[in-house]
Amino acid sequence: MVMTRPPGVRFERGPARAPALDLLPSGVPVFLGLAERGPTNEAVRITGIGEFHEVFGRLDVGSYLAPSVDGFFLNGGTECYVVRIAHLFERGRKEIATKASARLRDDDKQNTLMVQAISEGAWGNPIRVGVLHPPPTMQTFITVDAHVDDNSVMVKSTYGFARGTLVRIFDDNESAYRVLTHVEGRTLWWNEKEPLDRDFLSSAPTMIEPVGFDLTVETHTTREVFRSLNLARQSPQFIERVVNGRSRLVTVTSLDSATPMPGNMPVAVQDVVLEGGEDGLFTVAAEDFIGADLGPGNRFGLAGVAEIEAVDLVVLPDLPWCVQNSSGFKSVKDMEIVQQAAIAQCEERRDRMAILDFPPDTNPTGAMQWRRLFDTSYAAFYYPYVIPSAGTKGRPMPPSGHVAGVYAKCDHEQGVYRAPANEEVEGVVDLELFLQQQDIGTLNSEGINCIQVFSQRGIRLWGARTAASDPVLRFVNVRRTIAAISRALNSGLQWVIFENNGPDLWATISRDVYFFLDQLWRLGYLRGQAADDAFFVKCDDELNTEETRKAGQVLIDVGLAPFRPAEYIGIRVVQEVDVLSREDGI
Repeated sequence: MVMTRPPGVRFERGPARAPALDLLPSGVPVFLGLAERGPTNEAVRITGIGEFHEVFGRLDVGSYLAPSVDGFFLNGGTECYVVRIAHLFERGRKEIATKASARLRDDDKQNTLMVQAISEGAWGNPIRVGVLHPPPTMQTFITVDAHVDDNSVMVKSTYGFARGTLVRIFDDNESAYRVLTHVEGRTLWWNEKEPLDRDFLSSAPTMIEPVGFDLTVETHTTREVFRSLNLARQSPQFIERVVNGRSRLVTVTSLDSATPMPGNMPVAVQDVVLEGGEDGLFTVAAEDFIGADLGPGNRFGLAGVAEIEAVDLVVLPDLPWCVQNSSGFKSVKDMEIVQQAAIAQCEERRDRMAILDFPPDTNPTGAMQWRRLFDTSYAAFYYPYVIPSAGTKGRPMPPSGHVAGVYAKCDHEQGVYRAPANEEVEGVVDLELFLQQQDIGTLNSEGINCIQVFSQRGIRLWGARTAASDPVLRFVNVRRTIAAISRALNSGLQWVIFENNGPDLWATISRDVYFFLDQLWRLGYLRGQAADDAFFVKCDDELNTEETRKAGQVLIDVGLAPFRPAEYIGIRVVQEVDVLSREDGI
C-alpha cells in the first residue's frame, strides 16, 4: 500500500537517550550553629549574609555562626545551608528553647486562637498582635425570596464573594451566618446540611455581606497585616492557611472554640504581647548538634542534613563556643563526640567532607594531640584561629567558615581537583598565634593545615591535607575529586533503575561513564598521559554474574588517578666554575 501525504514537518519518536553525566555543584557547605531566631527543624538555603541576618537575626552572645557564614561569602562562597541549633528537649537542664505565644479569646471568653512566634527564642517576646473587626467592604441584596430549607440565594451581584467566604444574611429582624461552598452566576450556595431555618424575603429587603476580621503583627521594625480572615477551615481565607503561609513572624492555630459563628472569632484587641520565648542557648548539648530524624518536619541537627544532596561540606563553627559557654558541654570530649558524628555521616554518605576546628585556646602540641583522635579522609583540620575584620569585636574565631569559602572559590574558578591552599583568606586581619616554619612543618606532617602570614602576600591557607593516615587519601583535593565523581555517577545513573539488566545496558553504562571521565581527564581532574592511564571503566558479564542479576544488581567498577598537589618545591642552585689555565698562573 502506497502512503500519500502532503509535504510538511512531522514528528517521529526516536530512541530514548540516557541523560548526560555531569558534575554537581560543589563548595556548598551546611553550617550548624547558634542563632537568634530561625527554624530549628530544617536547613535553610542562604545566598548572602544579608539573607542570613533576615532569617536568623543577630545573636549578641559572642557565638561564631554569623561571622563564619560572613567569612564564607567573603572568600568566594555563593550558597550554603544553615541549621539553627538550640536545646529543644528537656534532659535534666532547665532552659529549653520555646516559642513566645499568646491566646486570643472569643465573645464567650473561650480561647479561640493561638498565636506563636515562628521560631523559638526570646526574640519573639516583643511581638505584638492585634485584632480588628472592620466594617464590610461590600454588600448586596437577594433578588428572589429565600425559603426554609434552602441552601442557596440569588443576589444582585456576586462581586467580592468566593468559596469559603463567611457571609451574614440579614433583614430588619434576624441574621443568619453561612460559609459559601460555591458561587455560580448570581447564585450563592452553602452546605446543604445547614439549610435556612426561616424565610428571607427580597422585599424586606434582605442583605448579604461578607464577615471577617483583620490580624496585625508588629515588632519595632516590622508590621504585617492580614485582612478578611475567618475561622472556617474550608475557606481560602481560613486564618491558618493565610497567616502560616505568608507571615515571617508568627504562626497561628485555631483552637476550634465551641462558640457558634461568628461569635467564635477573636474579640477586637490591641497590642497583645507574646511571652514565654526562651533561647535554649546556654544549655545546648552534644546531642542537640547530633540531632534526630523524627520524620518530615521533625529532623534536627546533623540528622536533618544527611539527605540534602546539594551539600558537600559540613561546618560546625559554634562547637568551641559551646565548650566555653554551654552547661550542656561538660568537657571538650563533647566537642569530639559531635565531630566524630559529623565524620561518621560523611563516611556513610561518601559525598561530603567536614571542615573541623580545634577546641579554644589550643596550643600546637594540643592541636597535634587532638588531631590524633581522628583518622579519616573525610575531614580536614585548620590551625590557628583567625581574627576577622568584623563580627567578633577583635576576638579570635575558628577558621572553618572562611576555609569553606576558599574551597568554594577554588571549585568555582577551577574545580575540586584544585587543592584549596596557597589562597589568601579574605576578611581576616590577623591570627591568634604566629607559627614559625618549624611549627608549620611539624603540624603539616601530622595532617594539620596551617594558616600563615606572609608579609607581601597576606594571610593564606598553607596546607591541603585530610586527617587520614592513608597516604593515598592524604590530600583534600584527592578525596573531594573522588567524592565529586561519585556524586555525579550516583545522580546521573538513576535512569538505570528498572532497566533491563543485560549486555545492552552494560554497554550503554560503560560508554556514558567512559565519555564522562574522558572529559574530566581532559579538563585536568585526572592525571595520565592518556585516558587509559587516568581511569578505567568495567561493566560486563564477568562483573555482573547470574547471581548478581538475580539479585537485581548492576555492578560497575571505576578506577581513578586523581592529581596530588605539589607540597614541596625543590630548588637546586649549582655554580660551575671553569678555571682556565693561564700563562701567568693566575
